[in-house]
Amino acid sequence: MDSQNEDINGGELTIEDEVIIQYTADEITKTDGVSRLVGGITESFSKNILGRESTNQGIKVVRDDNVVSIDVHIVVKYGVNIPQVAFEIQSKVKEVVEASTGLKIQAVNISVEGVEKR
Repeated sequence: MDSQNEDINGGELTIEDEVIIQYTADEITKTDGVSRLVGGITESFSKNILGRESTNQGIKVVRDDNVVSIDVHIVVKYGVNIPQVAFEIQSKVKEVVEASTGLKIQAVNISVEGVEKR
């Protein structure tokens, strides 16, 4: 598990990827038009072949020094404006994660994996 270390007042602050994933998941589940998060191929492989359930299904955090990118895989509800939903997720996630962690979010990449007709 990756983390971000930062010196503060003679000590060190570590922010784990799981914290970023939790903030991201919380914002996505609050977004109208999103049906659910879905895992990518590696998460599917892990669950089906290795029998392990991923705790960060549908969200991947990529770090390059102090810059963070977040990849999100979702299924949307039928009839929603997909670009509008994606923009809302990008805006909310960037705002909340930066405000909560102090990290610089370079990108929030959205992959719409499907449409749910219910």
